[in-house]
Amino acid sequence: MNNKLLSMLLAATALSSASAVQAFNNGDVITFKAGVTTISTYGGSQVKSGSYFAMDTNGDGQFTSEERLAISVGSDGGIVIGSIQTASGSHPGPPDGSEIAPIDAPWSFFGNTGMHQTTGIPVVDNGNNTLDFRGWGVTWNGITIPLGGDINLPADTGLATVSCANVPCNTGDDFVVDYTAHVPLGDPSGFGGVGYQLHLESDIPLPPSASISMDVVGGSTQECSATGGSAISINATSAVPDGDAVASVDWMIDDVFAGNGLSINSFFALGSHSVSATVTTVNGLTASSVINVAVNDTLAPVVTAAFLDKDTQMPITAASSRDRVDIEADATDICDSAPVIDAMVGAGVSDADRLRVSRNGNRVSLNIDALDLSVHATDASNNSASAGSSLTIVE
Repeated sequence: MNNKLLSMLLAATALSSASAVQAFNNGDVITFKAGVTTISTYGGSQVKSGSYFAMDTNGDGQFTSEERLAISVGSDGGIVIGSIQTASGSHPGPPDGSEIAPIDAPWSFFGNTGMHQTTGIPVVDNGNNTLDFRGWGVTWNGITIPLGGDINLPADTGLATVSCANVPCNTGDDFVVDYTAHVPLGDPSGFGGVGYQLHLESDIPLPPSASISMDVVGGSTQECSATGGSAISINATSAVPDGDAVASVDWMIDDVFAGNGLSINSFFALGSHSVSATVTTVNGLTASSVINVAVNDTLAPVVTAAFLDKDTQMPITAASSRDRVDIEADATDICDSAPVIDAMVGAGVSDADRLRVSRNGNRVSLNIDALDLSVHATDASNNSASAGSSLTIVE
């Protein structure tokens, strides 16, 4: 579909949030009204209305009407969102028809031919009525001049602003795109440091568009709640133009189809996952949104360490040297069904408490006053915990 834009101005504006609704999608065309030139009272020409660019050639920090040059759309019909549009064939002298000019028709500036273009980075919609113009520039007199936010001046952000009645712009809005920048210092064109302004006025209103957003129940980052991951619910909210209706909402998890409808409940394994939802309307409009969902395991295993009565299997803290005693060394973990367990039994921690044994007939007895049990467990996410128990030996 063709989108027709307003005016672009290189103004410093804040980047939009990831949840912002985009007015212009990849493939949309920002077309603009041609600039209208009139003769001033001083005998020179000036742009009276429509779209133009300007250079602050006198260095006064202003862009006067006499410094403006009217422009009109090129062979692509304007700026194509998401596409790199490279112009070629700029040359000395006025335009002669040999130029390739996709964004705007060739123009003559200081007696030489030039055209606007994007190189390296296409124009994209950031949402919240800003456009990414970091790849913006011109080719003039055979010279490529980058105008995508020069590092020499912090005010040159590489963002163009879109002015309309709403944020973001709605269907039917007229709009203006404004962008400002500076020619890089030392540029071979001879215009290094000169201020630049672009102003585009919409030719037609914005076309109908749809939008969709997602809400993760419990948040986009969650603790593991079952072996290997968590079951997570995600709800979608969509908006469509008046007179249209939602035909379908399709879900993808890590590029694999995960269902349809306004909500899904899926099991997410440990780690980070990409989730997308795409709404399609009865009239054929589509819109997509992508979020990341992460499942983390930060909880340590629950460790059990105990001496047990041989007959009752109940924990005990004292036993006769003639009793038989069982040892419980175990661990459970919400996310890991088989944490690694290390257990050790000893007679204390000092050299003086070493185990001593004596033989009485065919039996070997421990000659100690107490036993200590130490149990350590580690799960698959490297969370660990320890527990201990002591058994007093009585006669």
